[in-house]
Amino acid sequence: MDLSFRHDFWLSRLPRSPATLGRLELLVLRPRKGERAEPAEVEVSVERGIHGDRWEFDTHKRSGNQVSLMNVHVLRAIASDDPARLAPAGDNLVVDLDLSEKNMPVGSLLTIGDVVLEVTPDPHRPCASFVERYGALAAKRVARGNRTGRRTRGVLARVVVPGILRVGASVHVKRPGSACLA
Repeated sequence: MDLSFRHDFWLSRLPRSPATLGRLELLVLRPRKGERAEPAEVEVSVERGIHGDRWEFDTHKRSGNQVSLMNVHVLRAIASDDPARLAPAGDNLVVDLDLSEKNMPVGSLLTIGDVVLEVTPDPHRPCASFVERYGALAAKRVARGNRTGRRTRGVLARVVVPGILRVGASVHVKRPGSACLA
């Protein structure tokens, strides 16, 4: 019997994020397994993803998982609002933006400064390291959010246009089929 609905109340209490114009709250580099850095800006390229991130050397890398994004409100909630516990999630970009399937379908473009990222169909699920860092309850809550289309574990993207990402930059969403950036 699936009792995951019990996490819906937790999900409903999370602050809402903007749908079209969000903000890049935190940048996270993963130079080596278990290591994290929080630079103010990073260079991004189509070939290498986020420069300095271990994705470039990962044997399991795919273009669809170059960059990972997570919602800042979800992350703060599972990290007990402790700033030191945000980076260990391992997501490259922590954003104040609605990452739900409804708001950002696959193929949506995210413009952050001069960088453009494309949302891919690759699923972003809680892994063993996520459970180790935040606990089984947090993993169950974000898994429930994923199953309900909220993408609470986040979203994966690929780099379309290279450039520099900076903390504090605006994140503009362009959905497939829309004529212009909203």
